Amino acid sequence: MHRFFVDPGQISGRAIRFDGDQAHQIARVLRLRADDTVIALDGQGRQYRVRLREVTSQHASGLIASAEDAPGEPRVRLTLYQSLLKRDKFEWVLQKATEVGVATFAPVITRRSLPRDADDVSPEREARWNRIIKEAAEQSGRALLPELRRPVSFAAALAEAARLDAAILAYEGAAAAGLGDVLRRRGDTERLGLFIGPEGGFDPSEVAEAEAAAVMVVTLGPRILRTETAAVVAAALALDALGEMG
Repeated sequence: MHRFFVDPGQISGRAIRFDGDQAHQIARVLRLRADDTVIALDGQGRQYRVRLREVTSQHASGLIASAEDAPGEPRVRLTLYQSLLKRDKFEWVLQKATEVGVATFAPVITRRSLPRDADDVSPEREARWNRIIKEAAEQSGRALLPELRRPVSFAAALAEAARLDAAILAYEGAAAAGLGDVLRRRGDTERLGLFIGPEGGFDPSEVAEAEAAAVMVVTLGPRILRTETAAVVAAALALDALGEMG
């Protein structure tokens, strides 16, 4: 069944009004009609089964038939500290890591990042990134909409991650400590940070900074992965080690 995240202001009593982009998708892309049923999610963990009442390419609305807690959300809140990448690769990470179960995306400016300045991320690009996250969350059955933060420095990201239950950094030069083994030995973790480097990898000085900040440096295995691949693989391995992947 098709799923749509809606803002609280789009819900009034039993009525739900979809925005213009959603109306276009409902009418022109999905070819739905009045009396068809969709799922609306409020982004706060509740979902609503909605019977469509009005369907045009400009306006769509419906009535709530039932409401319940939405499934599909990991117990572990995983923050992905992803070094900024070229546009297509970063967008791919946003899409696929949302599907896997990442709760928060925290772009990081590292020594080898491209781009290398937070000002290089325009409001238009940020809006596009949020649309990609929203569409991926709807498609994959997420109950909550992942958060996208503004880019920060590596030092600021380390300081923020220190407030989590644990943080790990994937590094090809790490010793034999595997991500899954480290997390399984550690036990219960509800708030986890995951650091993934840029295309050129983390600078050794950054790895030393992370270790000094009590971030666990781990390997993803004997093969060198592209950074966008590493982000998705590491997120999946972390959630699986913590019992969140079935």
